[in-house]
Amino acid sequence: MSTFSSKQYAWSDVSISIGGRILEGAQDVEYTNKQEKDVLRGRGNKPHKIIRGNKSYDGKLTIWQSELEAMTKDAPNKDILALNFDIIVSYAPEDGGETVTDVIYSAEFTEVKKGMKQGDKNMLVELPIIFLDVKPQQ
Repeated sequence: MSTFSSKQYAWSDVSISIGGRILEGAQDVEYTNKQEKDVLRGRGNKPHKIIRGNKSYDGKLTIWQSELEAMTKDAPNKDILALNFDIIVSYAPEDGGETVTDVIYSAEFTEVKKGMKQGDKNMLVELPIIFLDVKPQQ
């Protein structure tokens, strides 16, 4: 029988790594696993079964401009839209609780948009991602 822990992780417990390098300038990470679902209808007015279709994966990573520039510098032809990489997201509590690591496989950025406005102290860049799979709790 498994044990249940109600441990809550904080942002300070999160490490995000791309290409073996921990992103110090990460501000936000989000990743979603979706599957098409519908109900199967037949005789009567109630559904008979839930049917499943394709899975899809997407998300976003928000980083400092300096992190973006470092990735761009190392990208083929200085194009980060050409990069393909795995993302390791680890939740490691400082109090010694259980570490949880999710592996996002074969990710690529789909868009790069830079911008700043008066009063900004630094640039944050939101990078949408798509990927082929996510393996939770590795």
